[in-house]
Formats: sequence, structure tokens, C-alpha cells
Amino acid sequence: MTTFWIVLALATAGWLVARLVVTVRRDGLGTARPPASHLDWSDSVSNLPSRPFGSA
Repeated sequence: MTTFWIVLALATAGWLVARLVVTVRRDGLGTARPPASHLDWSDSVSNLPSRPFGSA
């Protein structure tokens, strides 16, 4: 009877690991494109300089 429980536990553990792998692969992390970054500095936005770190 002990062998039955060991086999059942191993089968269940294998199934759980397989489900975890499938779930992690489907989550989309690392495959989705990142969001667009902010626009460049421009004079049209709150009178900010077009080159914020340039010398005067």
C-alpha cells in the first residue's frame, strides 16, 4: 500500500510541475513589447529646453 501512495505522490508532483511550466510559459513575460517611452524634450511642452543637459 505504501508503494501506491509513493507512486500517487510522484504522479501528482509531476502533474503540478507540468502545470506550473505551462502557466509560466503562457504568462507573456519577456515576449510582450515594452510600452512606448516618453516623447523627447521639446520647447512646446512647458517651455522645457530641447537639450536639457546641454551647456549654456
